[in-house]
Amino acid sequence: MKKFRLIYHKKINDKVIATLHEEGIVQLKEISELEVVRKKMSEETLELSNTIAKFREMEDVLGRPSQKPVVVKEVKFEEALLQAKKILAKFGPKVNNLKAKKEEFESRRQKILSQIDFLEKFSEVKVPLRYLRSTEDIRVTVGAISEEKLEQLFATIKESAEGRVFTSAIGAGKRRTVVIACRAKDYPRISPIIYRFEIEILNIPDFSGVSSVAVRKMKAELNELNTEENRFYIAVKKYKKEAALVSQTKEVLEINKERLDASEIFGYTESTVIVEGWVPEKKAQSLERTLDSATNGRSILLFHVPKSEEAESVPVELENPAVVKDFEYVTGMYGPPRYDEVDPTPFLAFSFALFFGLALADVGYGIAITLFMASGIWLSRIFSSKLRRMMILCGIFTIIGGLLIGGWFGIGQGLWVNPIVNPVPLLKLVIIIGIVHILIALGIMGFLKDLFRRDWKSLLFTRISPVILIIGFFGLSFSALGIGLSEFGTNYSFPKMEVFEAFNPFSVAPLSIIIFRSLFYFGLLGGVVGAAITAKGVKGKIGNSLNSIYALTGYISDVASYSRIMALGIAGGVIAFSINLILGLVYNGIKPLPAPIAILLTAGLVFVFLIAHAFNIFISSLGAFIHTMRLHFMEFFSKFYESGGERFVPFKVKRSVTKLKEVR
Repeated sequence: MKKFRLIYHKKINDKVIATLHEEGIVQLKEISELEVVRKKMSEETLELSNTIAKFREMEDVLGRPSQKPVVVKEVKFEEALLQAKKILAKFGPKVNNLKAKKEEFESRRQKILSQIDFLEKFSEVKVPLRYLRSTEDIRVTVGAISEEKLEQLFATIKESAEGRVFTSAIGAGKRRTVVIACRAKDYPRISPIIYRFEIEILNIPDFSGVSSVAVRKMKAELNELNTEENRFYIAVKKYKKEAALVSQTKEVLEINKERLDASEIFGYTESTVIVEGWVPEKKAQSLERTLDSATNGRSILLFHVPKSEEAESVPVELENPAVVKDFEYVTGMYGPPRYDEVDPTPFLAFSFALFFGLALADVGYGIAITLFMASGIWLSRIFSSKLRRMMILCGIFTIIGGLLIGGWFGIGQGLWVNPIVNPVPLLKLVIIIGIVHILIALGIMGFLKDLFRRDWKSLLFTRISPVILIIGFFGLSFSALGIGLSEFGTNYSFPKMEVFEAFNPFSVAPLSIIIFRSLFYFGLLGGVVGAAITAKGVKGKIGNSLNSIYALTGYISDVASYSRIMALGIAGGVIAFSINLILGLVYNGIKPLPAPIAILLTAGLVFVFLIAHAFNIFISSLGAFIHTMRLHFMEFFSKFYESGGERFVPFKVKRSVTKLKEVR
């Protein structure tokens, strides 16, 4: 990314802004040290905003046309606004009438629906609603109260009125409708109780008949309203030309509004305009040619390499191949990289798919996920296109994982090992993968980050020591455990030694253990020395030195965390096996039955088989995705990645119903 500063004459300001907007290759930046002196900028913006709002209201009424974009010529702000005002004067009154009619329909519908909803609460009342209204001698109260208070309410009212009261509850549920009737002279004793129990008073609608009759009448009225509204919308569709013109004008106005807003962050002198922004390095020459053409060579364009103190504000545009680019979805969930650090997406694309494949590890499941995500059926479209393409690669790795350590929908076993019967080889594999993954994070990725930042002190004193410390520690640990690697096609085994002898620098040991000891103690010593050199103050040097030793426990915990891959793979396999076992037992019970019944029940079992495995695919895939993401966010990214970068957002025109006429 390059920072640029552009200077040109005020007379060609509109042309330059339009050119930058149409090209869409730069992100503009506010110039804080120069005073913006453009006159009436806020008034123009306000007028344009109000006009756009009116056109949006018109578009809501007339609808958006479904036709090819119309070719338009470039117009200045003043001309676009003048044309918009003419359209408003011509079509505005007509559209306002349509809008008022539409709002009337909505208002009538809401009124009818609210009346129906209220009257349905009295559906159990078989007497005319006029009997629920108070008279001179009888006071009737209709209200709503929670069911839990109902019994106590009725008991309290009857006790207070000495039994001279009628109470009834209508409907069911947590909120009940109650009817309370008493003599008018007894109401003063009942009124405080109604208030104390927080009864919501309901007003009886102005209808004298039975509520069920009123509901039928209003539903008929609602049907008539729907018919009338349908005729209205059919009539609105006749305004195709007007709708197209409104949408096109609105889009032109919105484009001019964006350009006007952009002008407010430029710097102005008496006769020139100063623009600052960011442009991807590969597009710098294209920007230069574009501006040279737009200004006839009468502009000054300067490029600057961002300074280290600007790293947090420099926008980032990730450049990855198609397969890798989809995994930017995962990187983005953690946060885009800063300008001065390495993008982890290329490595994450491989490791994420690998971990997912081992955690699911079933050929049938992998094929199902791949076909589902690649099919484009409506259900798969709830996922974004990036996520679907990403899951296709994860599905392929699941197939590979299934061939090695899984089966086909829980049937059979892998070519390499069956982790349900013998989980040790898979445990060794995931632990080794975890060690390598952390070493790449601390070593390669951390090294590249420090290299980009030219942070030589961090490179020498904080990157090398933990790498050799981890190699030495786990080499000695494997020796203490006497781990062999025969499952991986080699006869090599770590020399077996007692744990204290393995870590004792003075005991006699084979050459491999001496090498691991040297790496371990050099890494430990290097971490202590590096922490002391890089820290400030005596307390900082002592504290950081102790932390560098304590960090070893964190590395052990991080590596152990990768065992979750094995656990997920085994859990999914056990569930799949259990589904098959249960259905197999049921099938054995079905076989002796008469053929028609057996065939019918077998078809049902096939359906249950598909549903059960589909559920297992969903649950296991969700677990594999979440835990794979966690391993990258917690164990991998935490070793080198800061994130917090700003996405590159180009100043780019958005057109859907118009396209700019090419000028030759």
